[in-house]
Amino acid sequence: MRQMTIATAALALLVFSARADTVSCENPLITVNAMNSATAELICTAAQRAQTLFADCNIPPLATPIKIDTVTELEPGCAAIYHCGEGRIEVLEPSLMNEGRPADNAFVFLGPEAFFQSIVVHELTHAALDGIPCPFDRCLIAQEYVSYAMQVMSLSEGEKAAFAAHSSYNRQISRDELNEIILFMAPNRFIQKTWAHLSQRDDACEYIGQIIDGNILLDRERF
Repeated sequence: MRQMTIATAALALLVFSARADTVSCENPLITVNAMNSATAELICTAAQRAQTLFADCNIPPLATPIKIDTVTELEPGCAAIYHCGEGRIEVLEPSLMNEGRPADNAFVFLGPEAFFQSIVVHELTHAALDGIPCPFDRCLIAQEYVSYAMQVMSLSEGEKAAFAAHSSYNRQISRDELNEIILFMAPNRFIQKTWAHLSQRDDACEYIGQIIDGNILLDRERF
């Protein structure tokens, strides 16, 4: 997986407008409103990384404009949110996101900038999956499974190894363990189980492609 330095990304990925806090990324569909140019650079670098991952892992490319706004406040426990159907992502400023990160966070080993960028990749994955057919009233588990998978895949090889080392799961994970109860009650366990489960597939990206195509259903009908 190719990683780019922030200095290189600043030259290759950003086209600044007259105001330093309003940026168009290399992908013209992505516009960033940030409180400073350094944060905008981080977002555009993460966006480029996401595009590469999507192309390599059977995820449809972004098809509609996406506006990413950095904010100083979201709901408690929320680092970012993609507004479905609106093409808009809100993400906490990096320093605020790091301050609110609990000690048991699945990504606690990441530095502030790497964690921030991984969150951006997660939310852009939700954007890419917006509108994907779902046979039920919602496919929340599939959405979160793929988004967390892309978040971990966006890390460097060393960071992915650290994620695995911090995980509580070194056993086979069944599909039944990936459910809404775990997602809502123990989200860090859900993240770790997602990566353990995906790592146990013969071809992770082929498996993700089958989820997106609807050949593999992680969600269940709600009665």
